[in-house]
Amino acid sequence: ISPHNVIAAIPHPQKREDAGKLLEIFARATGQKPVVWGTKLIGYGTYRYQYPTGHRGEIYATGFSVSKRNITLHLYLEEPALKSYLNCLGKHTCGKSCLYINKLADVDLTVLEELVRRAWHFTPEI
Repeated sequence: ISPHNVIAAIPHPQKREDAGKLLEIFARATGQKPVVWGTKLIGYGTYRYQYPTGHRGEIYATGFSVSKRNITLHLYLEEPALKSYLNCLGKHTCGKSCLYINKLADVDLTVLEELVRRAWHFTPEI
């Protein structure tokens, strides 16, 4: 399944348009090609991890998904230097490694792209 097919399947026209813009923003910010993980998550790069138990795995380093409720950006947000970008971004909420927005019109796209770019560079490698 291609990222474009995932985006084309989004029923809401504005969310579909926002997802297309995010595809471009993430590609510019990471320099990576998008890959679909699962059925709806569009990821960039690869992050390998290992838990103290020895369990190892692989997941996207950054990415996004669109649902009826919101747009979820999966970003490494643990770096204190990223807080200033979050403060200037616009209307959003955050989880540990997720940024939630309702629509791209709620945020400053220049700040968003720089946040994605910087978060990409801070993503730890294990």
